[in-house]
Amino acid sequence: MYDVIIPARNEESTVADVVTAARAAPGCTTVFVIDDGSTDNTATRAAAAGAVVVRSSGSKNKGQALATGVDASGSDVLVFFDADILHAHPSHFEALAGPVIRGPYEMCCGLVDYGSIRGAIFTRLPPITGLRAIRRSVFEAIRENRRNGFQIEIMINEVVARGGMPSAIRTLTGADHRSKVQKLGWSRGAMSHMAMTLELLNCFRFVPLWTYGSYLRQLTVLAPSRRADEAATRGLDQSELLKES
Repeated sequence: MYDVIIPARNEESTVADVVTAARAAPGCTTVFVIDDGSTDNTATRAAAAGAVVVRSSGSKNKGQALATGVDASGSDVLVFFDADILHAHPSHFEALAGPVIRGPYEMCCGLVDYGSIRGAIFTRLPPITGLRAIRRSVFEAIRENRRNGFQIEIMINEVVARGGMPSAIRTLTGADHRSKVQKLGWSRGAMSHMAMTLELLNCFRFVPLWTYGSYLRQLTVLAPSRRADEAATRGLDQSELLKES
């Protein structure tokens, strides 16, 4: 069993679909949407879709939003999932949580579907992704003053790498996401993307590059997730689908 935590700021067009998919996922107990200062109908649509909506204790800060979600959840296994994902499917959530629940992995990251060539490259790069399952102890090992903004992705990686913990990564078949340009337009979107990139690069002031090598040594690249509808066409039942995930 696991909980899903979805940080969301002004994602009214996609959040309900993500919540609906998460609530239908095998093993999911509760879906928390952490409203990170939205000025649109994100919270209303998330609640209507069946999520427990919690106001972030931070101020437009993804790291603090995730921390708020972890505090609200009582689960040992947590699935973080971005609210701007397109074509979210229940199998995506189990594909992340299953390897952590069954072990031996402490973290399982997911990538949107970039295709076979780009996907093979991205699975071996440092995982800067909002799609991942981790054990609660991994998040709790991050110092509170490092739970800030988009840097939280690298801080999670650092805990896993320094601890020599086994981790996994896989493509979530069919998943895509709305880019900042699509959300904000070319000018504002490009500026927002640049600000995020600079924030992530700032992590190199206190996260040494050797941690990436440690991460790779403990990494397993899993087969892409299989959707339940695809499995049906191949004659697989639900237990076989979960085994493949």
